[in-house]
Order: sequence, then structure tokens, then C-alpha cells
Amino acid sequence: MPPSRRWLERTAMLRLGSMATLLFILILSVFIAPVILPPDSTAGQIVEDVLISLILLCGAVAVSDRRLAFIPLTLVAVVVIGVRWAGWFMPSGSAELRAFALLFALLMLALVICAKVFGKGAQVRDRLWGAIVLYMLLGVIWAAAYEIVNLRVPGAYTGMDAQTNLGYPWVWIYFSFSTLTTVGYGDITPIARVARSLSNLEALIGQLYPAIVLARLVSLPAEDTRSDDA
Repeated sequence: MPPSRRWLERTAMLRLGSMATLLFILILSVFIAPVILPPDSTAGQIVEDVLISLILLCGAVAVSDRRLAFIPLTLVAVVVIGVRWAGWFMPSGSAELRAFALLFALLMLALVICAKVFGKGAQVRDRLWGAIVLYMLLGVIWAAAYEIVNLRVPGAYTGMDAQTNLGYPWVWIYFSFSTLTTVGYGDITPIARVARSLSNLEALIGQLYPAIVLARLVSLPAEDTRSDDA
């Protein structure tokens, strides 16, 4: 057995466990942390950075089978984690830098997981876990994008609580997943053009993504059959 093949098999359970851990952390960040943490607090911001650090590290381990992506993703994760934590000792203007760094790292992680879900060679269980994680990541990515828009374009959204800090993440998580699932309660409304475009794009992806994943999973038996015939 080639060494590369042996290495992949030995690390398969570690990768699957990391993907499951990543999904758990995403669920914790989206559904649990906003409920139990006091709004607009230092403790909430510290927990946010801890969760982001765990997301990036678990994500890097989860895609360790793709060596060409694993090394640059790990380097980016380390840099972004450093930027996030260094922001505590930098002026308040570092909020945009922190948000942009997070968005870049999440996009990179999502692209690698997307290749695992829709590409060839991955096992079905890896695809299923990855598909769920990717869907959750989409909501977090758009939350980071909405935060950047609000920082760059004051008044880009209506319905915001006047006491909500511009850099506070939970309100953007809520708005992002409401848009991704096309619930649209209407309590927060994008009025800037870039905010509206982002919202439209996220709503469209939220509708198309389940259908695309389902079509990909349905096509797997046909691919396996062709591989066996070859």
C-alpha cells in the first residue's frame, strides 16, 4: 500500500471527528451562544473569538486529506486567529481588519469543504457531514459580510437596536440565517444597495443549495458504477 494511501486511512477517523466537532461548534455559535451570553459584553466578544479560533482549527484538520489546501488553510487560520486576538490590544478601528480577516479565512475553508462535498473521491459520510457544515458556514460567512457592510456603510440596515455595538456578531448571525432560510421576519431590513444585493444572493443560495446537494448525492451511485466498469 502506498504511504500516501496509508496516511489517508489512518487519519480518516481524525478528519471525520474534526468535521463533527466543527459542526458542533457551528451549532454552538449560531444557536446556543447568542442565548446564554449577555448582549454586547466583553465576555461575549471573548467567547466569539474562542469559537472562531476553534472553527478555523477544526476546519483545517477536517480537510487535512487535501494536502495542497491543508497547508495554506492552516497558515491562514493561524494568521487570522492572531489578528482576532491581537485586536484586543489595538485601537477600535481594528474591527474592520478583524472582520475582513475572518471573512477571508471562512471563504477559504468553505471552498475546500465544497470541493470535498461536490468533488470526486470522498466517502459518502464525509460528503454528508461536509454538506451540513458547508450550509452552516454559508450563514456565518454572510454574517461576517453583513458586519463589514454595516461597518463601512453606516445606516445600511434599519431596525437595528440603537444599543447594539456595530461589531457585535450575534445580530448578524440572526439576520444571516433568517435570510439564508428565507424566513424574513422583517425586523431588520437592508436599505443600502450592497446590503440588498448580499441579501438577495444569500436567499438564492439558500434555495438552490439543498437541491444541488441532493442532486450530487443521487449521482454518486452512477459514478461508482462507471468506476467499477472501468
